[in-house]
Amino acid sequence: MNFKLRPLVGFVLAAHHGSFSLAASELAMTQPAFSQMIRELESVLGVQLFERTTRRVDLSEAGRELLSMVERPLDDLEDAWRYVRDIAGGKRGRIVFTTLPSVAFGIATNTLALFKAKHPEITARLIEEPDLTLVDRVLSREVDFGVGILPTQHPELAFRELFRDDLTVVVPMHHPLAKAKSVTWKELSKQSLVLLPRQSNTRHLAERGFAAAGIAVEPTYEVANMVTALSMVRAGLGITFMPRMVLRELNMSKLHAATLQSPRPERIIGVITRVDRTLSPASQAFVDMLFEEVRNTSRQEKAGARKRAA
Repeated sequence: MNFKLRPLVGFVLAAHHGSFSLAASELAMTQPAFSQMIRELESVLGVQLFERTTRRVDLSEAGRELLSMVERPLDDLEDAWRYVRDIAGGKRGRIVFTTLPSVAFGIATNTLALFKAKHPEITARLIEEPDLTLVDRVLSREVDFGVGILPTQHPELAFRELFRDDLTVVVPMHHPLAKAKSVTWKELSKQSLVLLPRQSNTRHLAERGFAAAGIAVEPTYEVANMVTALSMVRAGLGITFMPRMVLRELNMSKLHAATLQSPRPERIIGVITRVDRTLSPASQAFVDMLFEEVRNTSRQEKAGARKRAA
């Protein structure tokens, strides 16, 4: 079989128009070149496809049979071509990424909403994971990329810094520590602690701060999520820790977030990818939008700080 796509497309156009000249014009060909292309197709098939007159061309019986068989596949092929072109252009596709819960709370969710509004034809799946599981998913190619912390350098992974975030302590609004501009780790060690699970990055930061201050502590309460932790603090059952970036996304009613004195644990959030895997156009478009959202949020926070200072 020596079929070529262009002669078949030309055959279908000539059949629809009943004219070689109109079909040739649609393919941006001269009529003699188009007629030669159809003759070559007939030669390959060994059959006449058109009955030619001086005014128009009509399909032969063999031509009618061929048209019924190739028209739908050619339409499907054109649809496939357009779909792949849309994927290459970032208009269609599918992205799967994983992120820390504290990042999903605000930055990732806000970016995802903006992305879906701009690219409704692209499907996106977000998976919340703690640090190590997040990294494992990127390594095993289960996701296109991760948004979180890379605890240690890995030869198969690339890390692009997105932003830096520090830890705050959250206390009830009328707690004595709420009046302080900053709080020491020694003061916190005397409080009932409401901490997240051990696999939580926020828990790691808090424990790192106490350890750096030479203080050994155990939580009074260990809860599964930030909402529960804040609810218990609001009820006066203790204090908790939250990354600064999530505070604007949480219900801080009757609560106060205080700055920690040195050591102030800091985490570096970034986009984690495999070094041997290029992001798809859709994934790259999302990552670009993620960085833009971080820049916009930073500008808004600085403007708000200047306004409060004034």
